[in-house]
Amino acid sequence: MHYELMKLKSSMNMTMYSLKDLALYFEKFDGYICEIITNVGKLRFKFETSSLPHMIGLQYAFENRKDKRSYMGKSGFNKLKNGEITYELVKSNIKRNNRLKISWRNIDERIRYLPMFLNNIENKTKLKTAIQVSHVSERYTKMKGNYFLYRQLHDGSTPMLSLKKVHGGGLFIETFVVDDDESIIKNLKDVKIKNIRLIDPLKNTQPIIEKEKTMK
Repeated sequence: MHYELMKLKSSMNMTMYSLKDLALYFEKFDGYICEIITNVGKLRFKFETSSLPHMIGLQYAFENRKDKRSYMGKSGFNKLKNGEITYELVKSNIKRNNRLKISWRNIDERIRYLPMFLNNIENKTKLKTAIQVSHVSERYTKMKGNYFLYRQLHDGSTPMLSLKKVHGGGLFIETFVVDDDESIIKNLKDVKIKNIRLIDPLKNTQPIIEKEKTMK
């Protein structure tokens, strides 16, 4: 079933695909480099399976548990891949603790839009940069991204990757969210993308971290 997600052009039907399907689908991107050429510089970041739990918000869904770290990073990804984390488990854990920093709706949207977003990342994706990393929407957990790679959809939703700078240059994926009212990106500065491509890990000949020009 997860192979079908590679062709998905619309939001994912969660009655047809499980979180295990999503993990197996995302694993196909492991090690790929996303290279973004803009009018003022070059940005590069890597896809890693360990980032998937954070991208769909599991660190918040299970933050009340003593074993919460097992739902993060590589361990969390393996739980997803092995079918140990289901929609029902996530929903029931959120329902039992209304003090959690995330809602099921927030997680639901991230899951549904992620395959469509990744499948189209090389086509008509837009980029904004944060002038100051202090823009926080009450509906979302604190986001500290420096760049936001996003798509504006006909249904009014805006799925986006929040990209955070690392010391010495380069980026990593901070998180993935769906902004329904564009409250996150509305005050950010547009960056013109000249080209964006995914580079197979076997074809990558450049370091991930490299000095890029300052985005002004």
